Amino acid sequence: MVGDEGLPGGTMRSSLETRIGLTFVLLMQVRVLVVGITVLINNEVRGNFKGLWVLAVAALVSGVALMGWERLVPRLFDQPALLAFDVLIGYAVLAVGGIIGPYFLVTIVAAGLAGLLYRWPAVLLLCAQQTVLYYVALGQQVEQVRAVGLPLLLAMPSFYVISALVGVVLRRLYHEQAETEEARWQSEALALAAAERSRLAREMHDSLTGTLSGIALASTGLPAWIRKSPERAEVEAQRIAAAAQVAARQARELIAELRDDAVQHPLGVAVNEIAAEWERSAGIPVRTRVQDGVDLPLSARHETLAIVKEALENVSRHAGASSVEISVVGDRDLLEVCVRDDGHGLSIRPGGEGWLDALSGAGHYGLLGMHERARRAGGELIVDSLPGAGTGITVRFAGEDAAGGRAALTRRRDR
Repeated sequence: MVGDEGLPGGTMRSSLETRIGLTFVLLMQVRVLVVGITVLINNEVRGNFKGLWVLAVAALVSGVALMGWERLVPRLFDQPALLAFDVLIGYAVLAVGGIIGPYFLVTIVAAGLAGLLYRWPAVLLLCAQQTVLYYVALGQQVEQVRAVGLPLLLAMPSFYVISALVGVVLRRLYHEQAETEEARWQSEALALAAAERSRLAREMHDSLTGTLSGIALASTGLPAWIRKSPERAEVEAQRIAAAAQVAARQARELIAELRDDAVQHPLGVAVNEIAAEWERSAGIPVRTRVQDGVDLPLSARHETLAIVKEALENVSRHAGASSVEISVVGDRDLLEVCVRDDGHGLSIRPGGEGWLDALSGAGHYGLLGMHERARRAGGELIVDSLPGAGTGITVRFAGEDAAGGRAALTRRRDR
């Protein structure tokens, strides 16, 4: 019943109801405030037991409405009779307190709510009800008619229509805002889908396509090695088989990413989910240490989570570890995500000249891919390992550099 177009559905309906609900809370607070001020500053009201009782009822009804507005507002949408009951309370206030001043302001709120909640037929019916009851109260208070003047008192009900018009204008503004937000959300969803398609295409080009191209190139030269050097041919065949396994794993990862929504979660939540799932499958205990409120932009978060998954995969395949620790710590200037195991370490000391090329030459492409991912995300990959002392894989983001631009490290605020 909201607006001449009817109440919209979905996210837009929720947004509109929230705005109307908050305006309802504001109007109820105004009513309680008017009643309280009237009792405090008006000596005649404090001496009128009947008036105090009626005002107390009006304040009580408003207070109950404030406490339960989240359930009450949806009911008001479909049941205008509830607001008609509020109009009767307003009449009681006018009858015992008078038809001008703060008492009249108490009744204005109902007209504003009618304009905010309902279509014009219901709004006009409620305004007519208020006007009739106002004139009934007017007929019972001859002294105020003589003191104030009949023309002014006869014009007072026009404020009901004005208040209803204000409610209608607010409703239309809220409706337009909800439509704008809905359009923006749809645009963001389309942009995110396009970005995801581009990312998957880049992933396929950078990882899977590159690996398959290497396999094809190595396979082309394999017949010549078989003729010239069977021993070298055997080594090349083993490298081709290892690369084929890597390509198969990369294909599985790309397919899994199409169905994986972990990247949509905050960084800490996603890391905990990945750690728990890997612990179940690998059977190796994982301890996570995640600092609250630390997060990354979406693209950098995706690359970082992919590095965490690859590091854990390396642990299960090569490290021979008995435990793993994953930490996510940082502030506005520095963020680090580290995967550390207690395995036997790397066979090649990291950091030396050509150590990554040496690992790749031996068929270990994982660390090379992690370095590329960290670079795409705007960070750096740090590897530390000693024989028998385990391996640590750390992704570090410093300052405001991230994912191909100036996307700053973000920090979620507690609500």
